[in-house]
Amino acid sequence: MAANDQCAEKLRLVLEYTKASTDFTDAITTLSSKMGTSSREQFEALRRAVDDRRLVMEQARLNLDRHVADHAC
Repeated sequence: MAANDQCAEKLRLVLEYTKASTDFTDAITTLSSKMGTSSREQFEALRRAVDDRRLVMEQARLNLDRHVADHAC
């Protein structure tokens, strides 16, 4: 892979991580705003959404970290 390709991949991974972080933050905000006002079922669904988005964010960060480590870019 050429150096420019590596940097393009890093940019893609940074954008992926940024989106995942934003989605996670939005899910937390939604969960927080619904605490005490939603049914137990709604709250659990929102909590699962937070957990799912956290996992996506963590995976995106790992992908970025691996790329940087492998390609030093």
